Amino acid sequence: MKQPLLFFFFLLATFALRAQHSPRPELAVYPNPATEFVSVQDQADAVGQLNVFNILGKKVKAFEAAKGEQYFVGDLPKGVYLVQLVGKNKQVIKSQKIEKR
Repeated sequence: MKQPLLFFFFLLATFALRAQHSPRPELAVYPNPATEFVSVQDQADAVGQLNVFNILGKKVKAFEAAKGEQYFVGDLPKGVYLVQLVGKNKQVIKSQKIEKR
């Protein structure tokens, strides 16, 4: 009984240390709610692309990311959208729900 318990704590400690040392960029899509434009707070310049999905999961917009850029969402109908931030390595970094007014 002691060996499985020790193994479990070892795994838990390993994951905790990895999470502590892995660089997680501070990312946020703002303003929320949005009206005409959204921007991305990306201090590490990690985002390469933004994808905007409607509530049904259909991609309605895609943007190539650039530092300090604003992205036009004024032509989208009012509602709730999911903005997916994709890294330069093509992996999803973060998804954030936004409201379009």
